[in-house]
Amino acid sequence: MAGPRVRLVVTADDFGYCPRRDEGIVEAFLAGAVTSVSLLVNGAAAESAADLARRHKIPTGLHANLSEGRPVGPARLGDSSLLSPEGFFLGKMGFREAVTTGGVALPQVREELEAQLIRFRELLGGDPTHVDGHQHVHVLPGGRMPSWA
Repeated sequence: MAGPRVRLVVTADDFGYCPRRDEGIVEAFLAGAVTSVSLLVNGAAAESAADLARRHKIPTGLHANLSEGRPVGPARLGDSSLLSPEGFFLGKMGFREAVTTGGVALPQVREELEAQLIRFRELLGGDPTHVDGHQHVHVLPGGRMPSWA
């Protein structure tokens, strides 16, 4: 009797970060080395990456980001515990420190993650195949994914 069939899932994250990275990820997908991607919806190349995912029928998830770049949600319009005075996310270590010291307002985390899901749906026309976190923010206390993730 044959044993259980095992399927290896290899996800390339940071899809949408920049065009050169996206080209390499698509090349790896077409070669069979990558089975899915995780899209940074606030990445500099998010729109072109979404186009590549649709064109090549790449299973695409949301790469939830609370640590790099600018937000896509309400935080982008003003003061937020998620942002530096310059309007950027706090960075990996800055976010971790803010979470640890209680400096992150959890409702703002939820708003940003929901806005990223909405942006994902706008870019790809449907729900993500999966959700993971940029720079592992999803495993930090207070950085947990909402129940829809």
